[in-house]
Amino acid sequence: MDHISHFTVALEHAIQSSQQLQAVLLDETRAIQTRDTDFLLRVVADKQRLVAELEAQTAIQRRCLEQQDQAFTPDGVARFFATLDGGHQLSARWAALRESIACCEQLNRTNAALIERDRKRVDTGLRILQGDDGVSSTYDPRGRTSRGRLPSRAISRSRPRASAGGV
Repeated sequence: MDHISHFTVALEHAIQSSQQLQAVLLDETRAIQTRDTDFLLRVVADKQRLVAELEAQTAIQRRCLEQQDQAFTPDGVARFFATLDGGHQLSARWAALRESIACCEQLNRTNAALIERDRKRVDTGLRILQGDDGVSSTYDPRGRTSRGRLPSRAISRSRPRASAGGV
């Protein structure tokens, strides 16, 4: 198989893998939103497998270009396509791959933001349970905010007060 065929096969595999990765990233979004850890673990394993496949296909593409004395850069890829009969078709497929990868990157950033939001929510809950929410303020009788005037106890150490009625 020649370098053009190798590149074409690797490109098509990369497009398939990137499209599968998009679907997996959407599954990851659902798993994060529903807090389904078992599903999330399976999805992350699929995600890692697909990323490894994409990296392998990228390495093949890089070698093919370097064998043709082209750098694996946008300019090098464009020069490579320009030297080929039917290079415009490969260029269109390359653009499809780049678009799919950009979509994957955006989905991954979105998922990272969801995870960070949930992490902050858990951290805040833990601080509250420990008696230090770090950001709360109360209002004094004059309507001004005041911080930390009242001593706080961790909820986990709080005990109900005995009622005056002896119930």
